Amino acid sequence: RLVKKIIKKMNNIVAGWLVLHTEGKEPQSIALKEGKNIIGRKTMTSCPDIAVPDDIFVSRNHAVLVVRKNSANKYEYILADNTEQLGKPSLNGTYINGESERIGEQPVKISDGDTLQVGLTKFVLKAADVAIDAQDAIKLATKLEYKETVEFPNAAVVLRKKI
Repeated sequence: RLVKKIIKKMNNIVAGWLVLHTEGKEPQSIALKEGKNIIGRKTMTSCPDIAVPDDIFVSRNHAVLVVRKNSANKYEYILADNTEQLGKPSLNGTYINGESERIGEQPVKISDGDTLQVGLTKFVLKAADVAIDAQDAIKLATKLEYKETVEFPNAAVVLRKKI
């Protein structure tokens, strides 16, 4: 019983926040837990840890953000563009800080203030040692300039079909 209580307590520890930071969308923060945080589109059969609303360019299991403590006992954030279930990269890629090249097959370390983009949705990482709580994370993230939204070929095709 003690082990279950310890595990439950560990799962409730906030290890940072992703703050929705997309032009025209209301900022909101999503708490990160230590371990794997799956980022993706919510469907009837898929409920990722970080559900991206209203973005048809996000895969069900688009990316994974792993949060772990390093040897200095500080959180580090590792981002991978893949699906755990299929073992292949997302269709439309994951981008960091407005760079036009999607992250590759190797996970990438990201830091406080970095912007990550899945589909056309952007989030800013706020580290647990920088922001006090969820509201502080939003306040700090909204002070940052928006990073360029990376356009990708599939977006143009789908958007033209919808018009």
